[in-house]
Amino acid sequence: MCERCRKGGRECIYPDKDSGQKPIRSGSKSEKSSADGTSSPEDQGGEGNEQLPIIHDEDEEFEDDMDGSYTGRSQDLRDSSTPASTLEQSASPSTEASSTVPATIRQPLSRRSSAQATKTVPFSRTTPHGPKDVQFYLNYFKEHMTIHHYSLKRDSHNFLKGEFFNHAMKYEPLKYAVAGYAAYFHTIAQPDGRMSTFLQFYNESVSRLRMSITKHKKQGLATFLTILQLASIEEMLGDWVNLMGHQKAAFDMLTRLYTPKTITQSDFLLKVLLWYTRFDLFVGLQSGGEAVLGRDWYEAVHECYVTKVRVNPEDMGYKYEERFAYSRIVAKDSSDLFSRMGKGLLSPQEFMEQLPVVKSEVEGLAGSIGPEFQDPKFKITNMQGQPDSDDIVNPYEPNIIFGGGLWTTNFLRLDFWSINFMYDISTSMAFKKAFEPELTTLAFKAAQIFEAMCAYSKAPNGAIIEAQVSMAIATLFLPKDPKTIQWCRQTFAKVESLGYIYPESMRNRMLEAWGLEPSDWWLPNDEGCPPIIRSIKDFIRERSTAPKDQVSEDLKEMRGIFSSLNISDSPGSDNMTITSNDSVSGTLGVHGTYNASPDW
Repeated sequence: MCERCRKGGRECIYPDKDSGQKPIRSGSKSEKSSADGTSSPEDQGGEGNEQLPIIHDEDEEFEDDMDGSYTGRSQDLRDSSTPASTLEQSASPSTEASSTVPATIRQPLSRRSSAQATKTVPFSRTTPHGPKDVQFYLNYFKEHMTIHHYSLKRDSHNFLKGEFFNHAMKYEPLKYAVAGYAAYFHTIAQPDGRMSTFLQFYNESVSRLRMSITKHKKQGLATFLTILQLASIEEMLGDWVNLMGHQKAAFDMLTRLYTPKTITQSDFLLKVLLWYTRFDLFVGLQSGGEAVLGRDWYEAVHECYVTKVRVNPEDMGYKYEERFAYSRIVAKDSSDLFSRMGKGLLSPQEFMEQLPVVKSEVEGLAGSIGPEFQDPKFKITNMQGQPDSDDIVNPYEPNIIFGGGLWTTNFLRLDFWSINFMYDISTSMAFKKAFEPELTTLAFKAAQIFEAMCAYSKAPNGAIIEAQVSMAIATLFLPKDPKTIQWCRQTFAKVESLGYIYPESMRNRMLEAWGLEPSDWWLPNDEGCPPIIRSIKDFIRERSTAPKDQVSEDLKEMRGIFSSLNISDSPGSDNMTITSNDSVSGTLGVHGTYNASPDW
C-alpha cells in the first residue's frame, strides 16, 4: 500500500494496471484551434503518455481557500462560515429538482434527464481529462481571454492574469471553472466543437466545489471567486435564473467574509467586489427588483476610488474605476427606487420626492465624462470598410470610437447610456407613458458605437461580448421598421454565435415586440446559427427547470425590461399627472396601476 492511500485510509489501487491505456476520444486528430493555431486536447491523437491527476489528501485538497491575506481582518471579527443551505444551493444550477442528493448540494451539468436520480460520490482520480487538457485551456485563458469576457471594463492592475489566475492555480474548483470558461470560448470557435469539451470541466469544478463545501465549514475567498466564475458561465449559457442562484450564494459569502471597509483594502478585492456588484445589479435590473447588496458597499467602493484618484492623479485606471463605481451607485438608486415603489414600500408622495434626485443623477452621467476621457488624439479616424446596404448606422465614420489608452471610454459611454435607457423604461412603466423621443437618437448612437467596436481590427478579444449588453438595451428604443428589425435580428444572431446566448424568454419577447412569431433562433431556418450554438441552446432548454420563486420568475421573463414594451409605442397615459414636486394629482396604484413585475 502506498503512503498516500495508507494515510487517507483508502484502498490502494496504484499502480493501476490499465493506467497506460488511451482514453477513448472522438473527433479529428488534425483539427487546429482557430484562435491560436494549436491543437486542443480533444483533437490530439497521442494521449497514451497522459498522466493521471494528482490525488490530494482530504486535508490538503482545498487548503488554499482560506488564504487570510485578503480577508483584511481576523476571523473573530466576522464568522466566515457559510451555511450549506445558502452556499451549496448554488454550487451547480442543474438537476436539483429531482436529485436524491440533499437539496443543499446541487449536481453538475448532465446531458441526462434531470429526472434521473443521482448520488453524491467523490470525484474520481480518473477524470475524463488529464493534466495536459487542463493546462491547454489554462494557457488558452492566459493567451486569449481578456477582462471583457467578464464585462469588467478595464484590467488596470493585472487582475485577471495576475492574482485571479494565481488563486485558480491554488484552488482546484476554481482552476477547473477557469479552464471550463476558456474551453467554452475555444470550443465555440471550432467548426466541429463539442459541448463535452467544456462541460466536463464545469462538472469537475462543481464536484470539487461541492466536496470542499461538504468537508470544510469555513469557506474563503477562493470559494467566492469560484462561485463568481460559475455565474459567468451561466450568463454565457443564457441560464439567468440559475445565475441568480450563484448571485445569492455569492452575496451570502461576501457579507460573511468582508465588510464595506475591509473589501476596499486592495485593488484586487475592489475588482472582486465590482465583479459581484455587476451580478447584483444585473439580476435586479433584469427582473425589476432591487440590488440586494446595501448602498454602503457601493459607496465604499466609490469613496475608495475617489481617494485613489486624489493620491494618483495621473492614473487613468483609477479614474475609470471611479466613474464606473459612481455609475453603479446611480444604477442602484434608480433600480431600488422603482422596485420599492412597485412593492408598496414607498408612498406616492415619497416616490415623487425621491424621483427628481434620481433623475438628476441619471441625466448627469453623460456630462460627467471629463475631457481626460475624451482626448481627440485617441479617436479612431481611419476605420477601413464601407457600410452594407442593410446597416442602420455607419460604423466606418471617423471619430466614432476611441482607441489606445482611451478604449475604455467606449464602454463608459455605453454604460452611462444604458442606465439612462433603464431609467426611462422604469418611468414608462410607472407613468404608463411612451419612451422619451430623444432616446431613439441615443439608441442609434449606441448602435453605431457597438458596430464600430465590432469592425475595429484592434479591438481586444471579448469586446463584443461586453458591449452587447448596452446594445441589447438600446434596441428597445429603435424604430420598428423592417430594416431596423432585420438589423437587430442579425446583430443578436451575431452575438450569440460568439458565445453569449440570450434566454429564450428574451428572444421571444423581442420577436413579439417586432410583430414576429416566437422562434428558437433570431433568423429563419437557423440562418447564422453554428451547430455548437444550436446544441448548447437545445441542451439548456432541455435541462431548464421552473423558477422557484417570484424573483426567479421575473428574471426568467425579464420583466424589469419587457413589462414596458406593450406601452412603448402608445400615447402617454393620464393615469398619473405630476403637477409639482410635492403634490400628485391622479393616482399611482401601488398594487394596481404600477407594478415592477406585472403579469404579461
